[in-house]
Amino acid sequence: MKDGLLKAMSSDGTIRAVIATTTELVELARRKHNLSFTATAALGRALTAGALLAPILAREGQVALKFQGNGPLGKVVVDASPRGTVRGYVENPQVELPLNSLGNFDVGGAIGHQGYLHVTIDHGFGMPQMSTVELASGEVGEDVNRYLVTSDQTGSLVVVGTHLSKNGVEAAGGLIVQLLPDHTEETICKIENNISTFGTFTFLMRRGMDLENILSRILNGFDVTPLTEVKPVSFYCKCTKERFVEALKVLSREDLMDMVEVEGRAEGRCQFCNELYLVEKEGLLDIARGK
Repeated sequence: MKDGLLKAMSSDGTIRAVIATTTELVELARRKHNLSFTATAALGRALTAGALLAPILAREGQVALKFQGNGPLGKVVVDASPRGTVRGYVENPQVELPLNSLGNFDVGGAIGHQGYLHVTIDHGFGMPQMSTVELASGEVGEDVNRYLVTSDQTGSLVVVGTHLSKNGVEAAGGLIVQLLPDHTEETICKIENNISTFGTFTFLMRRGMDLENILSRILNGFDVTPLTEVKPVSFYCKCTKERFVEALKVLSREDLMDMVEVEGRAEGRCQFCNELYLVEKEGLLDIARGK
């Protein structure tokens, strides 16, 4: 199944949903950053959360998530746009932890149960909007849910998952369901019961179901209508060698000449995609000369 995102709403106007499959983009992130199993599960959930939040929070611009807990994984950072582009990294990509008591990857232990989720919404104009909430558990989905409940003062359900094998990412995706003003008290219970009855999001993906079928299973009992066609989502980074060169031009001539003499070249690695950029000696000399 190709990665994609779908927005939907119930006919009675009580719930709004965004659902996405992100297997390919999470696998690409795993390979780019050489992630451990635990780090892949954590970043995979965060990348999926970013893909889901971006079309909810920003019509244009970017949405940035930074999970900063007290676990060994360090910072988990994601940058996503409503155009379906997502990128991200973890501070310590090789951290590996034993499975938790439920037999799942210990994402909560890796990120940490104490700390903060920082959310920045840049609409592309004016000052960015920044919010901070305490981590609920470090499990990503629960933390994003806490942010939505705190910021919107409305109920929501966030499900994000990453299924891994020794060969890599087999399934990744999730959904956000937001409760609108006319919902009933039973709404969330019914959705949670559907998930326990039909299986987890990644389980349904591995059964070969497409987004529409997964949506109908998880929201069984609700008359839900897609608002859009399935839109593509992908791992995409804005970094380029040209941007690296422009950053070097900010340095003084003395600093550039010092690089020439000591290293013989300049190296820059993008945190978000791990791409390495090199400017050799002659290139540095041209920059120092103002060419």
